[in-house]
Amino acid sequence: MASAGPSGSSVAELASQLYDKCVKGFPPDQLFYQQDLMGLGVIPKNDLALLLQCAQSLVDQKLFRLLQGKNDRLAWKVIAREDAEKLQNLSPDESLVYSVIHSTARSGIWVRAIGKRTGLHKSILDRCLKSLEGKNYIKSVHNVKFPTRKMYMLAGLAPSEDVTGGAWFTDGVLDENFINSVAGFIEYTVSRKSWYEVPADAGHRNKRIKTSDGGFAVKSETSEKTYLPFPYDYKGYATASMITAAVNESGITPVRLGEDSIVQLLEMLCYDNKLVALENGKFYKAVKNPDAIKARQSRKPIDETEAKRRLAQNGMTEAPCGQCPVFKLCASNGAVSPETCEYFDPWLEAALGF
Repeated sequence: MASAGPSGSSVAELASQLYDKCVKGFPPDQLFYQQDLMGLGVIPKNDLALLLQCAQSLVDQKLFRLLQGKNDRLAWKVIAREDAEKLQNLSPDESLVYSVIHSTARSGIWVRAIGKRTGLHKSILDRCLKSLEGKNYIKSVHNVKFPTRKMYMLAGLAPSEDVTGGAWFTDGVLDENFINSVAGFIEYTVSRKSWYEVPADAGHRNKRIKTSDGGFAVKSETSEKTYLPFPYDYKGYATASMITAAVNESGITPVRLGEDSIVQLLEMLCYDNKLVALENGKFYKAVKNPDAIKARQSRKPIDETEAKRRLAQNGMTEAPCGQCPVFKLCASNGAVSPETCEYFDPWLEAALGF
């Protein structure tokens, strides 16, 4: 008489043991083939039929996902219990859409690509996406490389740098103020490693200043600092890793920046002729000394009053006469004259306040 097959309780128990072995001993993205599962030592007597029953039980519980592996062989992938609980509460269409989005991890997937992979009609796909987003299972993300595409990814994951653009983007928009702030700090930091201060010979000098009562007083002033670049064989120039550590320790950035992000700024500063890369980017040195950089960074933008003052000081080139194509024909009481010029009075009013 043939022996009876395994009971439902024994299949469930063996399936649970099989799942635990897969979770504890392997990475989450591991693919398991038939021989891999059999080699875990859970299935007695290498009973293939019993193994397939256990695997199917885990698929039904959404704890295993059946996939097509190498050479078209069937394989299984473990699903975390929290994700399995989500899948158990979804309709078949929603479960299919969720599985596709789940497979793209932090990269996200374009809604059109979801449609191609699932084969669902647009109206059904839209309904599934709306339902999954309403349950906070997925979220839409903005991809800086494809700003017009609607992308989706799992709600609990942070987008990769390929999606967000990295540290220099905020909500998908290039953060120029943040970039300029970090770039200015980097230039000054590199400059301090590129120049050394030369002690002044004079030390102090005296300057006569006029007082309110008409007399004179003597004011002692410290001589300006003098800097010289380090010699050609100097080995203390700043490296990318050194600069990255300095930026992260400075407190000017709310998030830790990776060396790749800092190298992007270093390349930008080299392109702007503010830094020079040495030995193919192994070291960096600054073009200007620390005081010159500090003075430039603290300089305020010219306001309208200052612009007008400079315009008035350079009147020969800024006045309409300097750019007039019929200047040689201009003469008093002539066909073209200063008295009848329609450009001269507006320029005087704007530039000189007449």
